[in-house]
Amino acid sequence: MAKLAGKKTISQDEMSQEINLKRYLGDATPEQKQLFAELAIEQINQRTLDGKTIHGGKFKKYSKEYADMKGVSRDSVDLFLDGDMLDSLEAEANGNKIKISIGGDSVETAKGFNHHTGDTLPKRPWFGLTTDEVRLLSEQVKDAIPTQDGEQRSTFTLAELSAALRQLGLEQVE
Repeated sequence: MAKLAGKKTISQDEMSQEINLKRYLGDATPEQKQLFAELAIEQINQRTLDGKTIHGGKFKKYSKEYADMKGVSRDSVDLFLDGDMLDSLEAEANGNKIKISIGGDSVETAKGFNHHTGDTLPKRPWFGLTTDEVRLLSEQVKDAIPTQDGEQRSTFTLAELSAALRQLGLEQVE
């Protein structure tokens, strides 16, 4: 089972994960924190829409009734119906920490909790980032934006950055 990064809170009232970026990025610039936050949310969304759990497995199948109502096969599990739960993901920086959470109203948090824990639905753990995902995202951020001391590990072209995003399973949106 994949190891989760940082401190995670999973309850009906709050779903959040706090990641200490100092461990992965050193003294991160505001731009690095912003890029990490954006990539983190995109990683969670893309993995979920691909029908994969946080641990890399496939989600449990939809019931026949639900799949028929949604107009998909039972295996096409992406936890997406109208988009509110996944669209509610947000990330904020506080010092060297990034907190990823389901923002907004408590309805989306409850939905996220139910899917993640199997409280009232089949268990489909989707929320959060593993240490491996955080390391990969951190390397992309380090390579894309200079550190506080101005040192940049390497220069990437837009094509190389796009290829790296595809390797992470992320989609570039223009």
